[in-house]
Amino acid sequence: MASAVAGVLVAHRAASQPPSDRFVVVTSQVDAGSTLRSEDLGTVAAQLPDGVSAVPSERAEQMVGRVARVGLEPMAMLRDDDLFDHGRFTPPATTEVVLDLPPSRALLGTVRVGDRVDVLSTDPNGQGTAVVAAGVTVTEAGADHDGGSIGSASTVEVRLGLPDGVSAASLVDAAVRTELTLVLPSPRGDRSEVVDTEGRS
Repeated sequence: MASAVAGVLVAHRAASQPPSDRFVVVTSQVDAGSTLRSEDLGTVAAQLPDGVSAVPSERAEQMVGRVARVGLEPMAMLRDDDLFDHGRFTPPATTEVVLDLPPSRALLGTVRVGDRVDVLSTDPNGQGTAVVAAGVTVTEAGADHDGGSIGSASTVEVRLGLPDGVSAASLVDAAVRTELTLVLPSPRGDRSEVVDTEGRS
């Protein structure tokens, strides 16, 4: 839980020099799952005891737009652990699904947090391949790990943020019934025209 500013200041009231370091505080009630707005934040000068951490004032703007993990009371000092990372549980990534894929179907583990990927579903019974999720956000990309048994192939764990529970359900269903593959579309998006081999469009 975030440290109350009042408690920190009381603990250091007898200090001979006023504190010069400033830290970010919450100025209004913020419920768990709420997105921080600039008007929810302020700063206060304080001297923190050993072992107590808080977000320094120069990082205040970086906190805007992040989602609270826990409820935050007014005048509570803000810590990084009180918030989810940027891009998690914010539109269009409000629902998360974790995929555990072979490296060859997870872009060899090269995806990074913030990348936008498409997810393809291939039916092993020969019904073809279809896009089951397009332009979804990578909210965490784990390292390769083995399956826990001798001779098992390594896999890559990727967490994807989807826009809603329906999209998440479709992706989970496809993960159970088919083989999934991540693809990284061009940042320019789909081209509306096709260029032929002679360069004419």
